[in-house]
Amino acid sequence: MNFNTFWAKLAALEKKIQITSPVKLVVKNAYWGAPPQALSALPIIINALSETERTLGFGSRDQRLRLSVQLLAARATVEDERSSQIATAFWFAAKDVFDQDTTIGSTVSFSTLRGGEPTVPVILTHAGQAYIGFNAFLEMHDVEAFEF
Repeated sequence: MNFNTFWAKLAALEKKIQITSPVKLVVKNAYWGAPPQALSALPIIINALSETERTLGFGSRDQRLRLSVQLLAARATVEDERSSQIATAFWFAAKDVFDQDTTIGSTVSFSTLRGGEPTVPVILTHAGQAYIGFNAFLEMHDVEAFEF
């Protein structure tokens, strides 16, 4: 996997996630790791990678990766039912977008977006601020050839 190509394709895919109800919104930005600043333009997605398994064979690498995918939809406020509905709508929209491109632009062999525990709505924090959003994992399987 070429990381730069993968990240460009993943960010472009995540920026396609949009909803039309209860309000019309589209993901404004995707980040690799936590953004260095406070967030002003929402919704955004924050990604972080874990390697769960890797096997080296005869000229190939078979690896399973898990990407934490967190969407921050709105600043959390007390009894904010509308933001919870927005986060939930984004969860269903995200599944649709990821299901349409299971190879992330041909950068992995196969991927599946799965909900975290819990998935939505959840309270996520960044830079001391609470946000309502969803918590998910992108399970990826990648097999590639390489030379010794």
